[in-house]
Amino acid sequence: MSADSPATPQSRPAGGLLRVAAGLLIGVLLGGVAGYFHAQRQALPQDAVVISAAQAEVQQEAMRQQAAQLRYTQGQLDTADGELVIERAAREELETQLRAVQAEVGRVRDQLAFYEQLLPPGPEGSVDIRGVQIDRDGGGLRYKVLLMRSGRNGGSPFAGALRFQATGILKGETMTVDLAPLQVKAEAGPVTATGESTTAASLALQFDQYQRSQGLLAVPEGFVPESVTVSVLEGDTVRASRSIKLEL
Repeated sequence: MSADSPATPQSRPAGGLLRVAAGLLIGVLLGGVAGYFHAQRQALPQDAVVISAAQAEVQQEAMRQQAAQLRYTQGQLDTADGELVIERAAREELETQLRAVQAEVGRVRDQLAFYEQLLPPGPEGSVDIRGVQIDRDGGGLRYKVLLMRSGRNGGSPFAGALRFQATGILKGETMTVDLAPLQVKAEAGPVTATGESTTAASLALQFDQYQRSQGLLAVPEGFVPESVTVSVLEGDTVRASRSIKLEL
């Protein structure tokens, strides 16, 4: 037993060293973990909010919906821009046409004023037959009449009637007959004349400065017209008259 006693003191220092080494290792590990969490806290701002993966997915979906809404709105804006371009082009075309019409109206007014200066002066409000054209058309006579009134606009319009009388041969005798209008060209288009709408010998007139009238006159059966007299009536008074010899 005296021989084994010296070895016991040597085993105690070895066990103490192992415990010291284990303690150091645990301390190092704990220090590393503490340092990691400390670094994480230092990296994030103090007011940072940590969200879960599900919350992040919800936010991404909301962002995708907003992006889709923005694309839809942009599409509507592009469509509206296209419609505005079309409307702008149509408006410019209408403005161009309006300017052309206004220029034509101005040109016609200038011509009318020029021709008015060439007309001999007459009493204020007097009516004149400025032009008459009568041509044979089958069994009838087609007419065109231009009437003008002296003076300026502002007074009451002239109200009267046209009368057509033809001189010719009927059954070997020379006679004068009244011609009834078969058709009258009104503003709304051709109107067939009847006994109810117009008399057999006259057409109603109402105008300020000038009026054009045209239509087709009926010729009695067997009557051969040689000339036609056009008269402007105001009541029973003849205000203007002109005779036209017909071509054979």
